[in-house]
Amino acid sequence: MATGSFAKSFVDVDMQENINVDYLAAEEEGETEGGAKGKQTLSSTATSSKARSHRKRNRDELPQLDLVAAQLGEIAIAISKLSQNELNVDDLYKEVMKTEVAGFEELVLANAFDYLVENEKQAKSFMAKNVNLRKVWIERFFIEKFVNQKGEDNDF
Repeated sequence: MATGSFAKSFVDVDMQENINVDYLAAEEEGETEGGAKGKQTLSSTATSSKARSHRKRNRDELPQLDLVAAQLGEIAIAISKLSQNELNVDDLYKEVMKTEVAGFEELVLANAFDYLVENEKQAKSFMAKNVNLRKVWIERFFIEKFVNQKGEDNDF
């Protein structure tokens, strides 16, 4: 494995291809315009000197690129954690509506579902509970929203 100034990076490989392409383009221009070989040599020399300075600049920026890459990796991890922690509304609806068998009316369950969608922490807690605890939660929701508020106007 080569080290030091003999080592090649991806930047070096790309630059070599660019130099060859520029050199070939310069040759084609010289042939079509009837230019001399001296012009072609001058063009390829200028291109290669530009490539060297560009290559060196990239090596100087390598630590900064590593830092940016590490930060992008952290951002990707954070986004994936957020998406895993996201509430799946379809699953929530299915689980709430399963308790209809327990004797709750569909309207009560629909209101419980709407409440849970608006209150994400409560919804996550509801989804973590087993079937019996979910039924207890809906019973309490029914008592708080329907029974305790008899005198008030309800949209339920």
